[in-house]
Amino acid sequence: PFCKTLSGSQIVTRTGASGGTYSSTTGLWINASTGAIKPSSSSAGTYTVTYTIAASAGCSAVSTTTIVTITAAPSASISYAGSPFCNTLTSAQSVSQTGTTGGTYSSATGLSIDASTGAITPSTSTAGTYTVSYTIAASGGCAALIKTTTVTISAAPSASISYAASPFCKTITSAQSVTRVGASGGTYSSSPAGLVISSSTGAIYPSYSTAGTYTVTYTIAASGGCAAVVASATVTITAAPSASI
Repeated sequence: PFCKTLSGSQIVTRTGASGGTYSSTTGLWINASTGAIKPSSSSAGTYTVTYTIAASAGCSAVSTTTIVTITAAPSASISYAGSPFCNTLTSAQSVSQTGTTGGTYSSATGLSIDASTGAITPSTSTAGTYTVSYTIAASGGCAALIKTTTVTISAAPSASISYAASPFCKTITSAQSVTRVGASGGTYSSSPAGLVISSSTGAIYPSYSTAGTYTVTYTIAASGGCAAVVASATVTITAAPSASI
């Protein structure tokens, strides 16, 4: 077969008498005198080509046939609409594929992917950005087709916070830092009102705060397909004792 992408004329191989004419059904571009066909100007399909030598010198007309196939070139596109995906996702995430079916999917080591369906499983993949290839094998005279897209697996953030020296006396004028383990970049807040705290560093200021027990919340915003993460700790500001005698 010939691929429809071929723009050059494809010649016929003939043995025997010359001088005949070539013909075929509608859809195949063919030169009636030479038998050459042009795949790019033809419709995909299978055709019967007839070579006819007209009757002459008392001999009846002679015709012979052959089959020729024009194959449509494969085309495809792939994408993962939900990318990036958080590695907490345990369900398979499907690929969006348009065009020619029947290809195979592949990627670099670290991405869990089904070679036949293109579905990926984030929870069994390593965080990172991957190139996924969709390959349609060469067939019907057409070369192999490879289409690619990128997909990102994000590591889910985790964090914990504490104030090791709590409780703090209200007489302390210096900032008291938080101990954070895990992902950075979050913001700090507290409740109820009364605790003076830096929203960016988590440091608290006992001398400017009201005595009481507070819940400090550390929030990492949702990103990379992963949900927001919230960690909390309790901190107590103690009023300094006073007395007179």
